[in-house]
Amino acid sequence: MAEPKKKNLSATVGIDKLHYAILQSDTEEAVTYDEKVRLPFVQTINIETEQEIAKAYGDNKVAEMAVSTGVSTVEFQFHALPLEDRVALLGLENDGELVIQKSQVNPPYVAVVLEKTKGDGSAELVGLTKGMFTLPPTEAQTKEDSLEFGNDTISGEFSGRIYDDVAQVFAHVDEDDEEKRQAFMDKVFNPTGETTP
Repeated sequence: MAEPKKKNLSATVGIDKLHYAILQSDTEEAVTYDEKVRLPFVQTINIETEQEIAKAYGDNKVAEMAVSTGVSTVEFQFHALPLEDRVALLGLENDGELVIQKSQVNPPYVAVVLEKTKGDGSAELVGLTKGMFTLPPTEAQTKEDSLEFGNDTISGEFSGRIYDDVAQVFAHVDEDDEEKRQAFMDKVFNPTGETTP
C-alpha cells in the first residue's frame, strides 16, 4: 500500500510573481491568451468567491441542500501599478504621449496568476482564468514631516472560461519543481497545448 502524500503545513509568508495575460478568444473549441506580463511589487491580495447554500425542506427538516457558486471578486494592492499596465488591464487608450479614459470603458478579459510563498521555500500557485478589472479610485496625499509611501489598488471579478468551465487553478510546488510550475502555467494560459506562431 502506498504511503499517503504528506500535507504541506507551512504558512504563507509572502506574495510574488503576479502575472497577467489578455484573453484573445474563448470558445467551446479553444481558448487563447496573449503573452503573460509580470506585474511586480504586489503587496496584498484578496479573493472571495460568492456562494450560497439553498435548502429544500420536507417532514419538518432539511431534505436536501445545494450550493450555488457565483463570481470571484478580487482585489490586488501594489506598491505602484504602472500606467502601461493600467492601459492594458482597464481599457484605457494611448493618445500619443497621453493616456485617456473615454466615457465608456471596455476592459479586456484577462487571466491572472500569483505565488503565495511559504516559510519552507515552497509556494501555493493561484490562477484565475477569466475576468476583468474596474477603474480604481485616484488617491494621493500631501507629503508631511514623515515619509509615507502610497500604493495602488485594483479590483475585478472573475468567472469560468467557456472552453473548459475552469474558474480557478491551484497547485502546491516545491521550490525547485519547475515541471509542476509549468504544468500549472499551461493549465491557466495554454490549456489547449497549442504553440503560438
